Amino acid sequence: MFELTKEQIEYKEKVKEYAQKVVREYAKSMDEKNEGGEKIVRDFGEMGLLGMKISPQYGGLGLGEVAFAIATEELGAESGGASHSLHTQLNALQLLVSIGGDSARKWIEDGVKGKEIYAVALTEPGAGSDLGALQTTAKQEGDELVITGEKIFTSGASFSSKMLVLARTSGNPGDRQGISMLLIDSKTPGVEIHKLDLMGIRGAGVSYVKFNNARVPKDSIIGKEGDAFRGAIKALMVSRNGYAGIAVGIARGALEDATNRAASRKQFGKSLLEQEWISFNLADALVKVEASRLLTMRAAYMLDKGIEALTEASMAKYMAAVTAAEVSRTALHIFGGHGLNRGSKVERLYRDSKIMEIAEGTNEMQLMAVSRALQPKK
Repeated sequence: MFELTKEQIEYKEKVKEYAQKVVREYAKSMDEKNEGGEKIVRDFGEMGLLGMKISPQYGGLGLGEVAFAIATEELGAESGGASHSLHTQLNALQLLVSIGGDSARKWIEDGVKGKEIYAVALTEPGAGSDLGALQTTAKQEGDELVITGEKIFTSGASFSSKMLVLARTSGNPGDRQGISMLLIDSKTPGVEIHKLDLMGIRGAGVSYVKFNNARVPKDSIIGKEGDAFRGAIKALMVSRNGYAGIAVGIARGALEDATNRAASRKQFGKSLLEQEWISFNLADALVKVEASRLLTMRAAYMLDKGIEALTEASMAKYMAAVTAAEVSRTALHIFGGHGLNRGSKVERLYRDSKIMEIAEGTNEMQLMAVSRALQPKK
């Protein structure tokens, strides 16, 4: 049976306290203004959260993926945007470790300390989950690389200091070779950043980025030139499970609020919680939240043990995303008209939940990944 260690339990309480004391008060403003992610990330740096799953050799705590799942759930229960901001930074650091290793030590250590805030520019308008089809190019001219292309849904870009850019340095679209990862200054001339006005995870700085012949030094390439595809896929597998953690948190936050509302609200002489259809809906939601958490923790545990968990991470992400959408919708029904008020927590979590079914690979992409496990082994 899976159980948290004493260290993980203590860590959970630390993050939960921060989420309930700080994020809970800040979440509404973050959502309304579509800003505030930078403050949250700075807080994460001061608390040591940015190094939670980074090896001590790079200045991290080395607590692993289980700790990451714990943190994303606790933060997600209060704000999808805040939890997503943590996810973005750790995703960037995972990419630096996976692709750059010791050659990127300085940037990893600076990220762990919160000295640098990173954005991850992978997704393109015409190349979402299919990284091999990316169109952004970085062509060498003398000692410089000239970057041309577009990126969409680039998390953290609007307040980032540095940007990780996946670009083609050789080959043709569709080739897995020839893709490199560049680390550039976000204020590089020729880089245009336009913050998006998304329905959910607001305040996380998700942006459209255009590269208009942006010139950067050739040594901006992290790791081996043309060999970033495999490392990017590996990091995305890990980040997929992080998104499952966010979704579990959103579902749990909605369930807790709906349960409290049902217990305190009386109709026809008894509380809503005593009404059978409501208690059954909440019971169904509880089962799905617990199942989603267990799937997420299983994948995290496997990753911590060095076991490939592509199928398990996809299962967790799919189940948790569907659960977040279902449970937050149930919560809205229980709150009735009060839940429809713009800015109410359940209304905000409902909007956050829809992003979970699309970002980091849609529900359909997760099912496609899981379906491969059904094929006969050769």
